[in-house]
Amino acid sequence: MSFWDSLTIDDLPNDDLKWVANTLGLDIAKRIWKKFAGNHVACPARMNPTAVRRYMRDNFDKPVHQLAFETGVSERTIYRYMNVVEKKPENKGQLSLF
Repeated sequence: MSFWDSLTIDDLPNDDLKWVANTLGLDIAKRIWKKFAGNHVACPARMNPTAVRRYMRDNFDKPVHQLAFETGVSERTIYRYMNVVEKKPENKGQLSLF
């Protein structure tokens, strides 16, 4: 049995890892600890605009206020993203008429 195998939830150094152990399992918490030991892991507060646009495209029938709520951005941002025209990739073998 290795040192890592003998650890319990009470042996984890902080409440964040204890939360991970209680939520996802002790093995996951230990793997995160070994992988990121000594580092700070930050989760961005804002969503990636590409992901928001993709979600909007997949859920175009939902009202703006619902899209804003579900993606965590403002209604103004949803309207701004609606005005962005996504370019289709050019077909190299065919000339464009426009």
